[in-house]
Amino acid sequence: MGFLKKFFIYFLLLITACSTSLIKVNVKLPQTTHPIFGASGNRNFYYSISLSDSLKFLWQASTYGGFNNSSVVVYDSLLFVGELSGRVYCFNINTGKQLGVIKTKGAIFSTPLVTNFRLYFPLVKSESRKTEVIAYDFYAGKEVFIVEIEDRITNQILFDSDAIYLTAADGTIYKYNLEMKLIWTAETNQNISCVPALFGEFIFIGNEVGEVLKIDKSFGRIIKRQKISSRFVSGISVDDEKLFIGDDDGNLFSINSENLNVNFKIQTGSRILMNPVIDLENVFIGNLKGDLFSINKHNGKINWSKNYKGLFNSTPIVSQNKIIIPDAFKAYWILDKKDGSVIKKLELDGRAKLSPVLIDKKLFIGYDDGILEAYEFN
Repeated sequence: MGFLKKFFIYFLLLITACSTSLIKVNVKLPQTTHPIFGASGNRNFYYSISLSDSLKFLWQASTYGGFNNSSVVVYDSLLFVGELSGRVYCFNINTGKQLGVIKTKGAIFSTPLVTNFRLYFPLVKSESRKTEVIAYDFYAGKEVFIVEIEDRITNQILFDSDAIYLTAADGTIYKYNLEMKLIWTAETNQNISCVPALFGEFIFIGNEVGEVLKIDKSFGRIIKRQKISSRFVSGISVDDEKLFIGDDDGNLFSINSENLNVNFKIQTGSRILMNPVIDLENVFIGNLKGDLFSINKHNGKINWSKNYKGLFNSTPIVSQNKIIIPDAFKAYWILDKKDGSVIKKLELDGRAKLSPVLIDKKLFIGYDDGILEAYEFN
């Protein structure tokens, strides 16, 4: 698509506001942030904290629509979550009190980005292939920029200190600065569902024909593309110059980030949709048969594997001693990391959807239909 047909940008002051309500909160610079899906560009789901076996329920809140397989984001005491009816909610993380909501027309499939008193979120317009990417100032309580893209942006956002990166379903990747001015676009010429990762000066992403691409983040040049598998629709996580990604055939790959050569491959037995989770020594991966594997991240040796008679399609988190994994069969499992034994099963009234987030020993989860819950490890 051409430059003018692919997108256009306009300031909110020139148009009628798209929301009928607002989020406006007085906040200072945050002490705690969890700004995007996976906390950082390399998709880090590891928390360097030891958790007790005692878990206390704190609060429950609800949203109008349901969740996609995404997560909440946190800015100090503020928790934000987007949902499939086109709303973004703000809650107090300690009490669950709703502090505001942005109502838009469309659907939000991906986790918002929160940084510098702003929320950035892609709003897929109903019955069209267009997406509005909205930058919302929650200190001022107003939208400040909107970019319209003639494609569906359902993938997770990437960002660094001065830019955000958006991946369209048709494989186009966009880089904007934080004022939503376009820096570059890159055409990969294949459909992309895989969650991208950012490591050093490069973006890494898999596509639906089984390639992994390495893209220069400064100029959008494709440095290398390597055919590795049949199809990737999961996500890339990066650790110590290694990429970890699962495929539709149930393989977990460790890939060299420099040359995209495969370090090792492990067959798990069923399709993988989640991001791999990496701690100091191991990588953890689950599949759609409810199998969970602990694998040495250096040599590919399987430490243990267990089946939980569930369906694992959302990304878990790992602490120093525990794994917390969403199960689409209406549960979150809390497991002992060393052997996968069950410590606790949180049974739900709906399918687990959100990847858990841990803030100061507070655990935040979400499930159908738009239910958020908070717990605390004592």
